[in-house]
Amino acid sequence: ILIVGVPGCGKSLAAKVIARVWGLPLLKLDAGRLFDKFIGESEKNFRRAIEFAEAMAPSVLWIDEIEKALVAAGGSESDGGLSRRLFGAFLTWLQEKRQEVFVVATANDLSALPPELLRKGRFDEIFFVDLPTAEEREAILTIHLTQRAQDPRAFDRGKIVAACDGFSGAEIEQAVIAGLYRALSQKRALDTATILEEITHTVPLSVTRREDVEQLREMA
Repeated sequence: ILIVGVPGCGKSLAAKVIARVWGLPLLKLDAGRLFDKFIGESEKNFRRAIEFAEAMAPSVLWIDEIEKALVAAGGSESDGGLSRRLFGAFLTWLQEKRQEVFVVATANDLSALPPELLRKGRFDEIFFVDLPTAEEREAILTIHLTQRAQDPRAFDRGKIVAACDGFSGAEIEQAVIAGLYRALSQKRALDTATILEEITHTVPLSVTRREDVEQLREMA
């Protein structure tokens, strides 16, 4: 499956959860470590990584930000066509593999992915992850407050949720963390006002990159 969506909305976390729920080993393909300066070594590294994943089967193979890892450089010949060869080998493996390796890839930019990667037989399903709704923002806020030894009932969560409309899950987490740092530096307890202050100082990605987010939604 391919998980596409706005950055910071839990795509990578979803990949980890799949392996956790199924009780399978999670393997991350770090494409940056595949490339080698010596001719032929990059292809050998790729084959070795795939063989390792197949030896661990059944397993979940996670490829984070695949448009940067395996696709982005594919349109350039600056590397002597190495990126194209690796991408072609990856497509062939996706199509022909017989071992129980479940591939989960994430992407922030759907337009950067070539059509041959999106067709059935390579990635069977594509899921879009959007910015969290009000109900989801409250759940995310509760999780991050609880993780940092804060009682969620001591906060006006309704006011905070309304203030962080348009925020991603990662941005909500950072608002809580920044508020906690501010409260600790002032030697006082974290409260609603402190988190709201951090939210007002944050310009979310949905504002700074509004056109990109809307285009991604339309494509999805």
